[in-house]
Amino acid sequence: MSDISFLCGLGNPGGKYRDTRHNLGFETLDLIARRYGLKWEKTGRKVSQALWDHCGRTITLIKPGTYMNLSGDALGWYRALSPGSLLVICDDINLPLGRLRIRERGGNGGHKGLESISGRLGTSDYARLRLGCGPAPEGREWSDYVLGRFTTEEKAEAGEMVRLAADAAELAVCRGVLEAQERFNSRKGAGGAAGAAGDEA
Repeated sequence: MSDISFLCGLGNPGGKYRDTRHNLGFETLDLIARRYGLKWEKTGRKVSQALWDHCGRTITLIKPGTYMNLSGDALGWYRALSPGSLLVICDDINLPLGRLRIRERGGNGGHKGLESISGRLGTSDYARLRLGCGPAPEGREWSDYVLGRFTTEEKAEAGEMVRLAADAAELAVCRGVLEAQERFNSRKGAGGAAGAAGDEA
């Protein structure tokens, strides 16, 4: 049985950032919302949320409107949220495009959104589901790269990765992170095997 009751997808608000690599967390939650006919609502606290009745309980989907570097501020409004009840979904430039990695805890790996959430919670012991979008091309700053959009050649693989990430989040909610980890950490793109994932932060 999973303890996860909050899914927080990371990204930047506004049309300027839509479909960028840094918004893969938003895209994953948007897909879950479409699958189940969920309605996003503004809370007036720089948060968009949707409520999802799934696996016998209510799951809160959260999209911070604080911009990436202040993502943790959005979680302060949820008094029932604890590290053990949270799954954060975000991009990861340290993973190749198409690769997923879900873990029960870990480092921030240079990701400012995760860093903000760890600072707010006072711990990095919360689950995270990371979607690969790297590496940045040689000579290009990673901060500029993640704010760019996928190329035409990359879009199909990125879309399939988001689909698999939504599947992984659903499984984690119902059956726990470890089961999702076993099923999805070795998957890459188009559902094909890519070998076992490593254990980087």
